[in-house]
Amino acid sequence: MLLDTLNAMSQAGIEALQSTCDLVVQGQEVSLVREGNQKFSSLVTLRIKGCPLQMVHLGCDTELSGHLVERSQEPDDGSGMDALADCFLSHLLEKFEDRNPQGIVETLQNTPVTLHTRGVRTFQIKLDTEQGQMFFLAEVPSRAEMAIAKGSDFLSRMESIYLPGDWHGSKDLTDEDAVNNFVTYLRKTEGDIYLENPADDGTATMHSGLLVETCEVEDRPALKLLTDFSDRDLGVPAPGTAVKASVGIGDRSLEFDLAYLGPAAHELASGLQLPCALFSLPPEVCIGQRRRAFRVPVSGTVRVELEGVLGQGKVSPWSDDEFVPEVISGRLADLSFSGARIIADHSQLCSCFEKDGRVICRMYFPDVEEPFQVMGVIRRSTAGPADRNQWQDEIGIEFLVSPNGDRAALDYIRQFVLEVQRMKLAQRLQVTGA
Repeated sequence: MLLDTLNAMSQAGIEALQSTCDLVVQGQEVSLVREGNQKFSSLVTLRIKGCPLQMVHLGCDTELSGHLVERSQEPDDGSGMDALADCFLSHLLEKFEDRNPQGIVETLQNTPVTLHTRGVRTFQIKLDTEQGQMFFLAEVPSRAEMAIAKGSDFLSRMESIYLPGDWHGSKDLTDEDAVNNFVTYLRKTEGDIYLENPADDGTATMHSGLLVETCEVEDRPALKLLTDFSDRDLGVPAPGTAVKASVGIGDRSLEFDLAYLGPAAHELASGLQLPCALFSLPPEVCIGQRRRAFRVPVSGTVRVELEGVLGQGKVSPWSDDEFVPEVISGRLADLSFSGARIIADHSQLCSCFEKDGRVICRMYFPDVEEPFQVMGVIRRSTAGPADRNQWQDEIGIEFLVSPNGDRAALDYIRQFVLEVQRMKLAQRLQVTGA
């Protein structure tokens, strides 16, 4: 699904430039964008429903923006950019017409803007023409993410087909067939693979990857992962370098060693070449607990207020100004002794709080008059589909004990988690007895 979505974006852009500007794409390039700031000379934001792409940012360089203004009959209102955006959106929706998608041009800015990216499956596609460059920036969900958002049984069916029946209770997968089936599971679900590229100083740089296909290198089976190991600032591994990889499935972390074989590319139907890397097949897979603390889902609505600590974030994704503390409301999704996952409407959380920033977290439990307040540090910040037509922001925070007395709140949280665990254990015992 992810590859099809990238292909659809590329084809829609090529067709839009041809239809609107009579421009032929002379070259195209895709890059995986890490967390940071991306600058655009002009920017259009497209919001879509009923399509894997919930939001696409479309931009042009100065040369193409000027060309659009020259072609426009009403250059003062930015209609040249509007026409290109409308045409691109129309062609893109045609690629997913079986889902009856709908889309709108949400915002248009003809002045230079800076877009803050979270680097969560974030792709930038650049199309080159003789009149300048056109860009797309989008976060593309995986098949696994869409299945979770829809609440479907796709992932459980894939587990039952490709993973051993007792894999949850196993410590490893050592059988060759079991490892090969695990690889097939990753390819079919488009599961995220986290890679640790070792550095000379003993540290490691983190990368994310997606299994595109299995292939052969020098008559040996190999994995082709959609990832970018070409940035010298992050360290380019030498062939044969051992890279640690991990995959999260439910509450389990599956870890394995890979040997880096070299760079590669994967070409789509549109001619777009994706940056990839080749790795050897893992000889075995180790299975462990994914989290240090057991996490329980929170039923009902527990409102959460987050207040940033001064200097720990940005005021918005469109600004480089220092963060001004403000209270953002969200909902508690799950809870553990050591942290929590909080969700809110798209752009509410991730745009205001950055990874590794500190926040004051106030949780309003229904049976307690006053909210419990704890200090936390943001360990994860992502956006994902909430249902078929909407996205939501999620942040994961790790609790800190501050000198001002968070211990009472943490004691309550521990009791809350233990009570939920007892209830779930009692339900399992009842089912077993029946």
